Amino acid sequence: MNATLTSQTPAPTASPRRELELPALVPITWAVAGGMLLGGAAVALLVMASRLSGHALIAASAAFYVIGALLGLTHGAALALFGRPEGLSKRQALGQMSHGLIWLVPVLLVGWLAAGWVAALPLVIIGRHYVAGAVTLAAWAMLVLVVWSAISTGYEAAKHAFRRWPDRVAGTLLVGAAFLALAVNFAIERPTVWGLGIRLTGFGAVLFLLALTFWVYGPIITVGLALLRRIAPTLPVTRVRTANRARGIAAKLGVAIGVGVVVALLALPFHKGVLGLPTDVERFGAWSAALLAVSHALTDELAMRLFLFTAAFVIASRLLPVRNGKGAQWPVLVAVGVAALGDLLFHLPAVAALGLPGMGVALSYIVARLAIPAVLFGYVFWRRGLGAAVTAHAAADVVLGLLLL
Repeated sequence: MNATLTSQTPAPTASPRRELELPALVPITWAVAGGMLLGGAAVALLVMASRLSGHALIAASAAFYVIGALLGLTHGAALALFGRPEGLSKRQALGQMSHGLIWLVPVLLVGWLAAGWVAALPLVIIGRHYVAGAVTLAAWAMLVLVVWSAISTGYEAAKHAFRRWPDRVAGTLLVGAAFLALAVNFAIERPTVWGLGIRLTGFGAVLFLLALTFWVYGPIITVGLALLRRIAPTLPVTRVRTANRARGIAAKLGVAIGVGVVVALLALPFHKGVLGLPTDVERFGAWSAALLAVSHALTDELAMRLFLFTAAFVIASRLLPVRNGKGAQWPVLVAVGVAALGDLLFHLPAVAALGLPGMGVALSYIVARLAIPAVLFGYVFWRRGLGAAVTAHAAADVVLGLLLL
């Protein structure tokens, strides 16, 4: 009888969870924090610094809030997806995010109202309104609480994402190296927005540095390392094993420095004689020029070889399959060519700014200073790896500076 009742009794169904899980909390807190920081604190600082009129405070706060909320929501959603807890699938994480959307709109509305009072801080200070001052202080306290919540949830998701990242050691080192290289570059020479000719201020340079590091170099390093793992079995540097490790490193350095000397000799005629184009040594001094050479070499090779070369190689390998051992070189040639073309397109505005006399001289400069070096650096990357390509690139600029001292 008991067995019959037990078998006929339906199993209790799991009730839907009402609390928000981490994949939902991260995008919500980041959206509100981004909106309040940009539409509240940033607007208040701009008004205090006389960079924004108090009459435009309300409109600027609303517009900046929308921009900050969208940026926070986008970054928070990406972080929540990649930083989902262990054992949670992407589909489950997306389901938890969609469950949290019912809270997103009302929370954003409350954040928008609070951001307006945060932005009103300069007006409250000038007008000495005590009631408004109390509301503003409460809004700033809410801002601190929201930012702290975004930091704590983001940190938790970042820990999951970091543990899940297969290239976390190499990737972290390369992102840090890219940050330092860009910082050195911007400290020596104030950056100019590519293609627009706008020279940034110190504060703008800091924002540009952070944006380039985390929005550009972070993703391309992550993707580049993942693609590099895929093509690693075909790379000569991973197929060839040297019995003497020190001899292998010396061979890499010798090839890299040799390529750098060749590239420097190709560039030498354009900096001596009639043209006399100025070098970084003449513009910034020997030590600053050496630091610029290393920083330019690292950032260029990360973008053009680690990312663009590997991506082109993977795509070309799929479109140009190898049959009976024939055609194995085509993906390499395509990857070298695509990376070289990327080099040309990226540096063409700088070439145009030189004001070279005549189309023939300009084409000669492009071939000798951009095209041939890019092909050589691509070949070094293919044969010897990223470190050798960076060394060859840096050696070219350093040797050129030494030859012109």
